[in-house]
Amino acid sequence: MQGSKAMQQHVLISGASGLIGSALSTHLARLGFVVHALERDNPAARFNYSSASRQVALDHSISLSAVINLAGPSIADGRWTARRKQELLESRVDLTTALATALAAAPQPPALFLSASAVGFYGESTLPLNEEAPAGDDYLASLATRWEAATAPARQVGIPTAHLRFGVVLSTKGGVLGKLMLPFSLCVGGKLGDGHQPMSWIALPDVLNLLTRLIEAPAVLTAHTDSEGVSALNLVADEPITNAVFTKALGRALHRPTSFPLPKPLIRLLFGEMGDALLLGHSAVISTRLAALGYTLQYPSIDLALAYLIEHKA
Repeated sequence: MQGSKAMQQHVLISGASGLIGSALSTHLARLGFVVHALERDNPAARFNYSSASRQVALDHSISLSAVINLAGPSIADGRWTARRKQELLESRVDLTTALATALAAAPQPPALFLSASAVGFYGESTLPLNEEAPAGDDYLASLATRWEAATAPARQVGIPTAHLRFGVVLSTKGGVLGKLMLPFSLCVGGKLGDGHQPMSWIALPDVLNLLTRLIEAPAVLTAHTDSEGVSALNLVADEPITNAVFTKALGRALHRPTSFPLPKPLIRLLFGEMGDALLLGHSAVISTRLAALGYTLQYPSIDLALAYLIEHKA
């Protein structure tokens, strides 16, 4: 896309201060897009979410080409108490519902609504699942299902909507990889449990490039939209890898040994249900739609991804 064309396009991002949101904001701004952040509890902001009224206010003088909903606290921060699980659910569903409702009522709706979800939608599996697979039946699947359902107001008025089912997004600046950089650099890293659990992942630069492609050419999603006006897209590398493979790859990339495994009983003691689901859980998810969208991953292998991310501190 030429810079002059991009300058005419305004993009609204919720969760703009998070790992993906902040990187995407910078990436799009460099390409010439005008990026707006959905602020929280700031009535003076052009785009604001009121947590008290659970409503989103939009500046209708700005024509939005795309809205990207990435808001929601990390599911990996803290034990999953009953209260925490409810907070994780409500924070995602309430904001997404409010945003979708505001977009549906806008005099000029955006050409595209991209709303975050996760591969947890499918539940646990050791066999590769693609976008056609049904929802699972555990907590993460319930969370993702209700999160996706909250986009209904936008879909019902015909706004092209895509649910972005993220795998583990790898970046040295945060998330799983960010948390592992220090212990692995200090030679105290190792596999989690027996290391056999599969992990579905994607490098952050591929996420940024893919989302940019969707914003630039929203029509590519049309062929993958269901009867309810929604398209699901798994943002994952071509093949899941086991935790043992990831551990060895990270050790190679950092030139460090990986001889300090964290056994299952200790993980369960330290992290409870969250540790069971996120650290020991089996997530084998692939995408049959990335290629159909015309996007080829720049970092399809874990070694390529880690080498780039560590060298460039990305």
